[in-house]
Amino acid sequence: MTRKLQKMQRFWNVMTVIIYGVFLPLSCLFMALGEKLPYALFFFMFALPYIEQAGMDHLHRKEMNR
Repeated sequence: MTRKLQKMQRFWNVMTVIIYGVFLPLSCLFMALGEKLPYALFFFMFALPYIEQAGMDHLHRKEMNR
């Protein structure tokens, strides 16, 4: 794995921890306290694996063409 791929994978791992480990529990807490449903967060929660895979595939193809 090249250095760029490692850095990008580390970035996606951090983003995953932040979204699933911080924002999701906080939004559930706020929903329990009476706030509105955070549609954008739920969209990113379900779409993040697909976004990550597409970004990593793009970077991998770009590295292979060099």
